[in-house]
Amino acid sequence: MIRKAFMVAALVAVSGCGGTPPIATAPTVELAPANELPPPTGLGAAGEYVYVLGPLDKISVEVDGMPDLLREVIVDGQGMISYPLAGSISAAGLTTTQLARALEQRMRENYVRDPRVSVNFVEPVSQVVTVEGEVNKPGLYPVYRDTTLMQAVALAGSHTEFSKTSAVLIFRDAGERQYVGIYDLKAIRYGNYPDPKVYPGDKIVVSESEARRFIQTIQPLVSLVTTPLIYLIRR
Repeated sequence: MIRKAFMVAALVAVSGCGGTPPIATAPTVELAPANELPPPTGLGAAGEYVYVLGPLDKISVEVDGMPDLLREVIVDGQGMISYPLAGSISAAGLTTTQLARALEQRMRENYVRDPRVSVNFVEPVSQVVTVEGEVNKPGLYPVYRDTTLMQAVALAGSHTEFSKTSAVLIFRDAGERQYVGIYDLKAIRYGNYPDPKVYPGDKIVVSESEARRFIQTIQPLVSLVTTPLIYLIRR
C-alpha cells in the first residue's frame, strides 16, 4: 500500500519553478476537497475521536466499594476479557464506558446488587500510529486525544540529525477512501499552519529521500512553507 501511496509525491515534483503541480500526471490521485485531510470515521458528536478497545489493550477495572476487585486486565486476541463476578465478556469495539455498563449488567445477572464499575485505559496497544522513515525510533506508538503530527514524531525519538523534514507524509483511511497529507515540519514549528491531529491507524513517513526512491525522481519538491498539500488516492 505504501508503494502505491508514494505515487502522490510525484504530484509535487516541479521543474525549476514553484506552484501547484498538474494533477493530470497521476490519474489515480486528485487534490482533496478544500485541501484538507479528513478525519477518520468514528468521531464523536463534538468531533473527538472515540477510542474503542481492541486486542492486547491493557485496562484497569474497579468496582466502587469492592477494592478487592481492582484488576488490570488485557483484552485477549479474540477481543474478550475475564472478570470476577462477570465471567468472560466481549470487549473489542466497545468504549471503556460501554464496557463498564456491560460488566455492570453481567454482574447484576450474577446477583451483585447495584454494581458501579469504572474502566480505564492503561496501555492502549491497539490505538496506535505507525511512524517510519528518518526517525530515531521507528515503530508503533499509542496515540491519545489531541495527539498531533509533531508529537507523534517526538514519540519516535524525533527525526534523525541529517533527515529532511520538508515533506513528511500522513497516510489515512477515512471511510472507503485513502488520503495522504504532505507537511513541512519546520513550517508547522514556525506557526505557518496548524500542527495536524493524528489518529489511530495513521501512517507517518518522515523521509523525503524515501519518497524520491519510490517515485524514481530527483526533482525538488514544491515548497510546503505556506500550506500543506492533501490528496485523495482513488482506489
